[in-house]
Amino acid sequence: MKNNNNDAMKNYFDSMLRSDDQKTVDEDAIADSQSEFAEPDALSEQLVFASPTIKVQQAPEAETVSQDDEWENLIVADQFQVLFFELNHITFAIPLTDLGGIYHLGDSLNFLMGKPSWFRGVMSHNERLYNIVDTSSWLQLGRNATDLNYTHFILLGDTAWGLSCEKLLGTENLSKDQIRWRDKKGSRPWLAGMVKQKMCALIHAKELVKLLDQGMDIRG
Repeated sequence: MKNNNNDAMKNYFDSMLRSDDQKTVDEDAIADSQSEFAEPDALSEQLVFASPTIKVQQAPEAETVSQDDEWENLIVADQFQVLFFELNHITFAIPLTDLGGIYHLGDSLNFLMGKPSWFRGVMSHNERLYNIVDTSSWLQLGRNATDLNYTHFILLGDTAWGLSCEKLLGTENLSKDQIRWRDKKGSRPWLAGMVKQKMCALIHAKELVKLLDQGMDIRG
């Protein structure tokens, strides 16, 4: 089963990178790094951050267009921390500097009409409202919230967008050379690159938020 999951993750992320960059994954690097990190026994309370101040004011339309025309990959230190999370047996990573908080996902979701199919609803937490994404549906993984056991949502920066996930796999220090970085925007600006050892996508939160704000799906 582990090999099947590894193959599925490799094929999924490699196909996304290859379709944009017309490159193949370095098979030797992947073959030399098949180890997986251990799942923590329980979620550390230190991972549940304090509630951020949500900025709901939207930028002027002209400024938004200008920002959309520019793309810059993640700027990180030589050593940086990421949070790994899982849904539908596929692992993703996001830098801790791009997180606004991690919260338990309750059942008190208010559904809104006219929203995309991947929009799960609005959740109230600490007197704030959060837009919850059905992440598997948005990523087109073939499953959605009806048959996945989402347990937490991960806030993207200081925005009100939260990605739902099934498992929090803990944090880990990475170095820049452990990432296969994107060098251009491509058709998936939310994909910063791939963590080679884990065979998982590194999420570009800023670009992902742009797509969500526009009601767009994985392909932008």
